[in-house]
Amino acid sequence: MSMRIKHMLAVVTAGLILFSAACGANVQTPATTTSRAVDAATSATEPAELTRYRSSFLGVFDTLTTVIGYAESQDAFDEYMRVIRDKLTFYHQIFNTYDAFEGVNNLKTVNEKAGIEPVEVDPEIIELLKQCIWANEVSDGNVNVAFGAVLKIWHDHREIGIHDPERASVPDKATLEAANQHTDISQIEIDEERSTVFLKDPEMRLDVGSGSKGYATEQVAREVEAMGLKSAVISVGGNIRAIGIRPDSETPWRIGIQNPDKEQESNIIELLSIDNLSVVTSGVYERFYAVDGVRYHHIIDPETLFPEDTFDAVTIVTPSSALADALTTALFNMSLEDGMALIGSMENCEALWLKGEERFMTEGFEKYIVRDAK
Repeated sequence: MSMRIKHMLAVVTAGLILFSAACGANVQTPATTTSRAVDAATSATEPAELTRYRSSFLGVFDTLTTVIGYAESQDAFDEYMRVIRDKLTFYHQIFNTYDAFEGVNNLKTVNEKAGIEPVEVDPEIIELLKQCIWANEVSDGNVNVAFGAVLKIWHDHREIGIHDPERASVPDKATLEAANQHTDISQIEIDEERSTVFLKDPEMRLDVGSGSKGYATEQVAREVEAMGLKSAVISVGGNIRAIGIRPDSETPWRIGIQNPDKEQESNIIELLSIDNLSVVTSGVYERFYAVDGVRYHHIIDPETLFPEDTFDAVTIVTPSSALADALTTALFNMSLEDGMALIGSMENCEALWLKGEERFMTEGFEKYIVRDAK
């Protein structure tokens, strides 16, 4: 198992915890095999044609994927899982900026060919990059897919800091500023007719960490919905996408938002009730290292070139996991006022910001919070 996967297992919920029962029982497990999860308390009330199943697997996007769903049979659920695994593997490969795969032109290929030549890519890469460019525009540059040169410096320092704390250090500001000269998003040239991507700046590097997992989760959810899956919740490293409601109780799915403060007794800050919606959280507790007692997390502000400390976590609830994932990083780097204005300009999109014991939310977020949980 790679060091990256080992580290990701420690933060696999990414701020979100699945709850399947109406009473809010925690169903998060690290299982790697499919299990038939029917208990005596619910089986009597479930429609005869649907049974509850659960499956988890490791690997794609260096994290844990968990699916809880209702299907007509084990074979039917296994087929949904096969499609989910295969499609997520496909997205993991084409959106990868670190690893090469035989016969695949992925984002690593695009980065390696920066300033040299256009790279013919799968149309899904172009769709993701268009989403990222849109997110950059609406957030006034607070999330930037072309920020890879800066993020790579922080990534390397973070990996050393996590795995060898005695060598932990903070990147030199001058080095970061030099890398930031190669983050102009307008230097990405997309030719949809030829299905090519070209980075005109030889030193530019793409990083799609703020949108790729959500995009993949959304596309996978739509595919299995089209196949006939009517009730499920898909978690890809904590990027949650709910399909329908729970047929055994005719109630929405319940999703717990992880408490950023690990010292608190409760690990759940809020419990949400959702159906046909996505929930995505970005937080300072996900990936960080410490230097001289100061934590440095993985969300880097494009303006300061350092981790932003305005918020501890930001959660978005909206129908599309792709949209939610694209916006959480942006909101993290924006002021509360500007973030509120951005979310307020969008339909069916709500957000929650956490800082210490303070909570700020858009007007419509309250309706998702479960107040009668026991």
